[in-house]
Amino acid sequence: MDNQDKKRQLIIDSAIKRFAHFGLSKTTMTEIASDLSMSKALLYYYFPDKISLYSAVLESIIVEMENDLSRGVEKIKTIEKAIFYVLEKRQEYILKYYNILDYIRTSGSDLPENIQKIIQDAKSSETRIIASVLQRGKDAGEIKISNANDSAALLMDALIGMRYIAFSSHKIFQPQGDQFDSLLLRQKKLASVYLKGLR
Repeated sequence: MDNQDKKRQLIIDSAIKRFAHFGLSKTTMTEIASDLSMSKALLYYYFPDKISLYSAVLESIIVEMENDLSRGVEKIKTIEKAIFYVLEKRQEYILKYYNILDYIRTSGSDLPENIQKIIQDAKSSETRIIASVLQRGKDAGEIKISNANDSAALLMDALIGMRYIAFSSHKIFQPQGDQFDSLLLRQKKLASVYLKGLR
């Protein structure tokens, strides 16, 4: 990693802390520059506006989560436990970064195209991870499926639908532990039913 890449990553790391604590709307570029003892001009050299910095922050979090998910599922023997791991780890990230992710929820269809693409790529990556788990189950004779990718996409759509129903009616997204625990439990039940059907 060269010096420019290191500076860029330092900015992203600082922005993650600010956005995670205060949210996107209550954080200014001046504050981020100040945290790093950096001039605003230098900050704007790397990120021309707050949305471009937010995009980089979002990508960084998603890459971290994808790496966690990929490494984690490889070590788990049964497909049900592997799917549960994906659900648990995903919830862990949502709770950790809810102030950052709330911008996505509250923006709805007004999200900039580059952020929409990041979200779509994240969903595709998560679907690939679940597909790899299902393929492993198929290869081991645990489940019977014709296409792991199609089966994973169907499960992902159902899980996303559950999240949408659980949180779409809340104008202010303040995570309540029991609300998230209830959603996670319901998602695990759905995954169990789905996997039983594939057996």
